[in-house]
Amino acid sequence: MWAATAATDRVAAWLLASVSALAVAGELVPAWPDWITGAICWIACAMLWHKVKPLQRRVVLLLLAFGGAGVAVGTYAGHTGFFNRALTQNLPLVGMLLAVSFLQLIGAQPGTTEEKLSTGRGALFRTLLGVHLFGAVINYSAVAIFADRLSARTRLTLDQATALSQSFIIGAVWSPFYGAMAVALTFAPGASLTRLMSIGLPLALIGLTVSWFTLSSRRHGYAREFAGYPLHLEALWLPFALVVSVLVIHELQPAWPVLAIITLTAPILTALTLLVRDGGLTGAALRRVIDVRLPEMGGEMALFMSAGVLSAGMAGAVAAFNLGLPFAHFGATEAGITATAMTLAAWLGFHPVILGMVIGPWIAQLNPDPNLLAMSLLMPWAFGLTACPLGNTILAVHTRYQISTRDLLNRNRLYSFQMLVLGIVVLHIYERITIGPV
Repeated sequence: MWAATAATDRVAAWLLASVSALAVAGELVPAWPDWITGAICWIACAMLWHKVKPLQRRVVLLLLAFGGAGVAVGTYAGHTGFFNRALTQNLPLVGMLLAVSFLQLIGAQPGTTEEKLSTGRGALFRTLLGVHLFGAVINYSAVAIFADRLSARTRLTLDQATALSQSFIIGAVWSPFYGAMAVALTFAPGASLTRLMSIGLPLALIGLTVSWFTLSSRRHGYAREFAGYPLHLEALWLPFALVVSVLVIHELQPAWPVLAIITLTAPILTALTLLVRDGGLTGAALRRVIDVRLPEMGGEMALFMSAGVLSAGMAGAVAAFNLGLPFAHFGATEAGITATAMTLAAWLGFHPVILGMVIGPWIAQLNPDPNLLAMSLLMPWAFGLTACPLGNTILAVHTRYQISTRDLLNRNRLYSFQMLVLGIVVLHIYERITIGPV
């Protein structure tokens, strides 16, 4: 029985790997039938269903039920295209997330437990910066690497967990390697990656500064006892190389979708790095990611694919019932309302990825400034997930390091509110400078 399950998981893993490659083909070759890629992805998700957690199963089934109903209603009303949209809506996003998973092979190195941890405000600053930069590329793996090192000899503290969660999640406001950016670029057509990064990077820097001032304040003992990660400057080449590679390729090939560029760049740069560093061990390392890591992503992939079904269903319901739009116009005020509502929903446990996939296409009918819409979808992810009780980072920190979820959420809610206020100010500044007074 176990051998049969392991074999099934391995087949499903290679199907997911092919989805990543075929998703790029669908982006770069218009004639490619995307429904084939979608069918392969759903088959892989079905094969990995036994690995999906009960809560995720319920969410996936609810999304499929509501999304399927909307698709059926829209089709019955005489509209077409919703079935294909439900099958293929999130393939570029899924392909990117699968490709980025290879980056963990060349992520931050944990070092030896013998290396003494420095303490104080400087150690706090290096920890915030390090987990932010590596998290912007290798996602939650960076949090795990940093937290494992910090807790090698003693239990992870609440201050350390706060620093790791805030500095990691805030990267969603600018990093092209987060699912947040993939959702924003997908559901805000025409949004510019470089423009979003130029806005998001300063906002993320402000977020890191807020975290640093808070955790090094008198209330936290001026961070005298904060033991930080021993980050070395030479290790920062990875985030720099990846971000620059994506921007350069995007500049040279502006017609290529950003998600396709990331999906291509991540595994290629990983393979080249491993060839230089490990030589003949490269193939085994890459296969290990496919055989071990990709099956673990079955639940995540099912969630994103089912969210795509919900998005298609929402479009079907809007078309069938001629549902009105939430606003008559979409400017900075409306973007702020959208970001606020999604952030508060995240506090209640609703993941911004699901809300964004529904709200984005709905608001897009107003033909808003695409960057303004994209920012209103990025901010709830970057700010709201720090205080989302069902967010993967919060759950993982609680489960793996025995950090009180209530205490961590209480700390992060204040941070989330502060950043939301700053984000709304940024939205208005952007409108004033770029769009002009409305």
